[in-house]
Amino acid sequence: MTHTAIIGAGAAGLFAAKRLSAQKGQQITIFEKSSKVGTKLRASGGGRANILNTSILPSHYNNAEFMDSVLKRASYATLRDEFAKMGLLLTADEEGRVYPATLFAATVVNVLLEQLGDNVSIACDTPVLSLTPDHGKWKINNEKKLFDRVILASGSPAGMIPKNQAGYNNYLSDLQLNRKKLTPSLTGFTLHHYPSFLFGCRVRAEVSLLQENHLIFKEKGEVIFKEDGISGIVILNCSAYYNRLSNKKNCQLSLNLLPDDTVTDIKKQLEKFGSLSGILHPKLCKWHEKKPFDPRNLSWEIKDTYGIEFAQVCSGGICIDELDNNFHLKRFPGLQAIGEMVDIDGVCGGYNLFFAFASAYLATQI
Repeated sequence: MTHTAIIGAGAAGLFAAKRLSAQKGQQITIFEKSSKVGTKLRASGGGRANILNTSILPSHYNNAEFMDSVLKRASYATLRDEFAKMGLLLTADEEGRVYPATLFAATVVNVLLEQLGDNVSIACDTPVLSLTPDHGKWKINNEKKLFDRVILASGSPAGMIPKNQAGYNNYLSDLQLNRKKLTPSLTGFTLHHYPSFLFGCRVRAEVSLLQENHLIFKEKGEVIFKEDGISGIVILNCSAYYNRLSNKKNCQLSLNLLPDDTVTDIKKQLEKFGSLSGILHPKLCKWHEKKPFDPRNLSWEIKDTYGIEFAQVCSGGICIDELDNNFHLKRFPGLQAIGEMVDIDGVCGGYNLFFAFASAYLATQI
């Protein structure tokens, strides 16, 4: 009998538990610090759970070479078929984002829980404070029971208030793993000289992330103006690419507020109508009257990203050079790390949950 501990009952941990529970000779214990399982998964995709994407490319992630090796062994089709075997019906939108057909995130959690066998026990309200080797096995929280195998799946502090971030995943400290500092990814930006009265304005724009006029990333989407900065899916994706820059000095965001209009002459529009009220949001018109700007190039210098408490995921974590292809920690037999524990983060659209499931799939291959 192999005794396996899984630390964390999120997307990666539950998927790994489901896979292992179907294998002979496994006894699995899931340790979860919260009072219920799948908390982030239940809230993902605005409560609809955007769990996959029909088009997954290595370039959607920070460590593209590592992701290329993952995708050769666990593709979208691989995971789609795994969920089909569980009886989970999926649906995709026109942009390739994949959801449970119920459009209800709890469906995914419920299906995963229903697939767990009698050989799986879940210990909620049980934070892991220590993980130590003991004669070729692993001890958790100094309890008497020893584990042959431990899968680290406790994620990151993304979305947590600062008080709860303190000490998160401290059980890793004794292992002295190479870890990249956690920073917020998929989050909004604060901007220099940003007019706070734009709060509440929502527009479709083509957004460009630039560094010293060099284009880093460009995408169309909805931009949400907040009191102290801007957000929206297209902005969150910009933050992912911003995070990948080793030097973040002199970065700007440029908004083309007329992304589908290449005809309108702004100068003639002003001469004829006296304002841009027919083509811009009223609050942007007000800003234009105070400080004229080119609607096809409204630019601000980036001050910073929002904090980890506002981020959907974190960039950073256990460095990939600590792992083999099946997510075993090279220096620690019996330990694996999956999901957001690893220094892999992607853009919005189901890419991060895809990695959570794909890493769990590969880590539990027989």
